[in-house]
Amino acid sequence: MNWLTAEPTSMAPGPRADGDPSRQRIVSFLERNQGAHLSAIVRALMLGNHQATIHLKTLEAAASVWGRKEGVFLRYYTASIPTNTPAEQLPNPQVIYTPDTMQFRILDRLARNPPGTSSTGPLTQGQLAEELGCSQQLVSHHLISLEGGGCVSTKRSGFRKQWRVLAPGLQAITGGLQSLSTLDHHDLDALIKHYS
Repeated sequence: MNWLTAEPTSMAPGPRADGDPSRQRIVSFLERNQGAHLSAIVRALMLGNHQATIHLKTLEAAASVWGRKEGVFLRYYTASIPTNTPAEQLPNPQVIYTPDTMQFRILDRLARNPPGTSSTGPLTQGQLAEELGCSQQLVSHHLISLEGGGCVSTKRSGFRKQWRVLAPGLQAITGGLQSLSTLDHHDLDALIKHYS
C-alpha cells in the first residue's frame, strides 16, 4: 500500500531477479557437493541462514534442487539426482573441517606429534583437552561425532580410551586447508610413522 495516496501497490510476481547470482552459486556448489546440508551451504558461500533458506525454497519450487531430511539435517541435491533415489545410494559430500573448528584442532593434534610435546602415539581424551585448552566434555562431544563419521578410532587401555585419526580424518583436515603451505606445520615423518 502506498501510504501517501492510500492506493495498494502490487509486488512483482515470483522471485526477485537480483537473487539469481546467489541461486546460481548455490546450484554450482550443490553440483560439486551433492548432499550438502544448510549449514555447509551457508558456511561455504558466506550467506545468512535466512537468505540461503529463501533461495533454496525458490530453487525447490523451480525444481532445480530438492531436499531430503536425514536425522537433524536437511540435505540438498540438484535435479540431476532423481528424487526417488534410495537413501543409501545418495551421494554424500566429503567432510572438510576448516582450521577454525574444534574438529580440525582435534584431528590435527591426533594426526601429528608437534615439536616440543612429550605425547606420542594415541592420546586420551584428557590429554587432548589439556593440550587444546578446553574441557574434556567438549573434546568428548567432538570425538564421539568424529568417530561416528569414521574420522577417528578408539582403543581401550584400562579405564581410558586412546584415540587415533584414520585416513578420512586426515582427508577432512587437509581438504580444509586453504593452501598447501600450511602443511609445512605438520610433521610428515610422524604422520607416516603414525600410520605404519
